[in-house]
Amino acid sequence: MDITSKNGLNISKMTLGTVQLGMSYGVNNSAGKPTEERSFAILDAAYEGGVTILDTSDDYGNSEEVIGKYLSTHPDKQFDICTKFKVTEETSKDIYKSLKDFATLSAKKLSIERIPIFMSHTEKNFIDYGDKLVEALNELKKEGLIINAGISMSNKNEIDRIIDSGAFDAIQIPMNILDNKIIQNGTVKRMSEAGIAVFVRSVYLQGLFFRKKEDFLVQNPNAPKLKLEEMYQKVWPEVEKVRNFADELGISVAQLALSFIRDTVGVDSLVVGSETPEQVAQNVEMFNTPKLSQDTLERILKEFTDLDPFVISPWMWEERYKG
Repeated sequence: MDITSKNGLNISKMTLGTVQLGMSYGVNNSAGKPTEERSFAILDAAYEGGVTILDTSDDYGNSEEVIGKYLSTHPDKQFDICTKFKVTEETSKDIYKSLKDFATLSAKKLSIERIPIFMSHTEKNFIDYGDKLVEALNELKKEGLIINAGISMSNKNEIDRIIDSGAFDAIQIPMNILDNKIIQNGTVKRMSEAGIAVFVRSVYLQGLFFRKKEDFLVQNPNAPKLKLEEMYQKVWPEVEKVRNFADELGISVAQLALSFIRDTVGVDSLVVGSETPEQVAQNVEMFNTPKLSQDTLERILKEFTDLDPFVISPWMWEERYKG
C-alpha cells in the first residue's frame, strides 16, 4: 500500500470508511450492522492491509465508539482518525465552544488524546461562518486538541475559495471517472501544491458503474423513483463507455474506476467502505495492482469531458428533483 507523508500524517492510498461499523448503511448492504467481533475483524484486515487512516463521524451511529474500543484494546494496531463536525444555527452562537465540546467528546469516544483530522461535514459551515469557523479551528490546533483541520465538500463551486483561504489541511471531495472536472482544470494539482491532503470519495458514483443496461429500464421498488428514460438516454451511454474501457484493458470496472482516481497526481487517498473483512482484503488487493499508464489516464480524461451535469449528479436522477 502506497503511503504519502503530509501534514504530520502517514496517509495510505486507501482510507477505510467506517459508517458501516456504526449502522446499517447502503442500499446494497445485505449484511446489516456488524457485531463488535465482526467490526474488529474489519479493522484488523485494514491494519494488516496497510491502511493507516479511518474516516468516521459522530453521525455514523456508534462508529466512533467501536473504533475507540478497538484502539484501546489493540495498542499495537493504531490508526490516524478523520472525524467530522457540524455547526448548527444554535451552536453557531459560540462556535469555538461548540467545536471544542464536539472535539473533546469525539476524542473521548475514539480513545485518543488528539484528533488527527477534524473535518467539517460540509462546506456550508465555512460559507456561513467563515472567519469565525477558521479562528475556532486554529485555536483548537494551538490547544493541541486537533492536529489538522479539514472540510468535506459536495459543492465544488466553492473549492477555489476554500483553497485560497489557507484554512484547511485536508479536503474530502467526490470524484470519479465521469466527474473529473477538477482534474481537468488543475484544481486537484493546486490543492496538492498548497499542501492540502486530498481525500476522494464516491469513486464508483454511488454504484452507477455496476448498473447493467436493464437496471436503467426498471424501477427498484426499494429505492427512490428515478427518471429512467432520461437516465437511459444520457447516463447509460457513458457507463457503457466506462465498461468498454475496462474490457479493453482486461480489468474489472471496479478496478478501472478505483485505479483512475488512485493514479491521479495530487490525490492522496480514496475513502472506501467495506462491510466484511473479506471486502477489505479485496479492496486492498485492488489498491496494490499496477498503475494505469499515463496514456490510459489521458485517454480517459479526453473521452469523459464536459459531460451533461445530469450524468454526474445523482440527486438529479430522482423524480422528485424538478430543477
